[in-house]
Amino acid sequence: MMTHRTNFLVAVMVTCLSTLGAARLHAQEQEQASPSPGRPGRVDITSVDSITRLPLAGASVRLVSVLDTTRVHDATLDERGRARVDNLPAGPWVLTARHARLDTLGVGSVAVPFTVRAGRGVTVRAAVPSLNTLVARVCGSAAIPGTGYLFGTVRRAVPTSASPRAAATVSELPPSAGQVTAQWLDLRIEEGRVERTIVTTDVPVGDNGRYVVCGVPTETTVRLRALGAEAASGVATFTSSTTAIAPRDLVLGRADAVAASPSGQQAPEDSSVVDIVLRGEGGVRGTVQTDDGRPLANAVVMLTAAGLDTRTDSAGRFMLTATPTGTWTLDVRALGYAPQQQSVDLIPGDTVAQVLTLARAQVMDTVRVRANAMLRTALGRNLAAFEERQRAGLGRFVGPADLEEMVLFRFTDVLREMSGVRLELTGRGDRVITMRGTYGRCVPTVFIDRMRMPGTEALDSFIPPDFVAAVEVYQASFAPAEFQDIFSGCGTIVVWTGPRG
Repeated sequence: MMTHRTNFLVAVMVTCLSTLGAARLHAQEQEQASPSPGRPGRVDITSVDSITRLPLAGASVRLVSVLDTTRVHDATLDERGRARVDNLPAGPWVLTARHARLDTLGVGSVAVPFTVRAGRGVTVRAAVPSLNTLVARVCGSAAIPGTGYLFGTVRRAVPTSASPRAAATVSELPPSAGQVTAQWLDLRIEEGRVERTIVTTDVPVGDNGRYVVCGVPTETTVRLRALGAEAASGVATFTSSTTAIAPRDLVLGRADAVAASPSGQQAPEDSSVVDIVLRGEGGVRGTVQTDDGRPLANAVVMLTAAGLDTRTDSAGRFMLTATPTGTWTLDVRALGYAPQQQSVDLIPGDTVAQVLTLARAQVMDTVRVRANAMLRTALGRNLAAFEERQRAGLGRFVGPADLEEMVLFRFTDVLREMSGVRLELTGRGDRVITMRGTYGRCVPTVFIDRMRMPGTEALDSFIPPDFVAAVEVYQASFAPAEFQDIFSGCGTIVVWTGPRG
């Protein structure tokens, strides 16, 4: 399947060559029957993007004669996506068109064969294939109605003395590379209920470094990570477009895990409050500004999944040093502004410069408002029971008011300062929660809205931090009967989700 998908991304070139060869054979047959080409003709070129219904304004087109490939005519489409080429010798031709829009879809170029008749004109239409056509060609049997795909190239972060940044864009992955893992949260409203499902897809990386992930929903937050033979990328986070077709290149790098306290200082191994941060030879600096260009002070900038964070100064400037290398995600938040995530490629020995712009927070869309209305009713009942248990005082409790005062990049940030709770980073960039249990450190039992979870590795993906309404943490044997596993000998974490406002 991967071979099929990868071949499609270069299929236009194959199509061009095949078309050219077939057209040449046909032309030779015609030439033998009628050797005189006659008077020259002309071609009128039109274009359209079948997805957006807009013309390919500014597209570069090339006309190549099938009978004489040295005969070439170049043109640029105007603002209406049109062009005219006169004085073309009669015979078979092939038109190829290139445009930035085609690159974003993984098409590269389109090829259209046509024939010029002696002394006559012909109209040729260069069209971007429809969304359904693209998905069907790329994904084949893996195509899902209403979804798209993402694609890209996996490369290595290799520094050069001349240009460290250039190395990230030209160093292709060697053969026997690895895989790309994509993950997203599927939120659906079915029969009056809000259903959440974590979708995880692993796809191989071809020897040329290319990959394709199918089944990607529209306007959904997607997490991507590449694993190579000797290196890995960080977790790159982005929101898919309305078409869910997008290019995403990934850079492999290296990172060293360091045990640290929540304050960021190095912590002893036996500390009960331990987080894991990742360090390396990269760095990133920049500024955070408002959408009208003003510097934004005291904004929190975090290298997502690496555990590194800082705040902007009065001029909106920030600096993160000794970061891991590879592709990672910068997460930026400030009170009253919509959070922003930006993928960055960090190269050994190089400090990347970024300018990040935050816009004022906006009203949620209709679907989310509907979902929140249903969730708010259920949350009210759950919080009433939450408050009763809080008054009993057998556990540790974080309520809606407490959460509003926290800066949360991930759900597990709620647990960072709770005694006895440790957050450990896995090789996939996920945090695993452990607690002190009857027989030493152990993985606690986790309930989300009364549903028991199979583990703790994917909680940060499953629970959006802004959607956490309350959290309860109990040591072994202290959890209420409805949330207790008497056989585990470990603690229990109870999470309630829903809109806090």
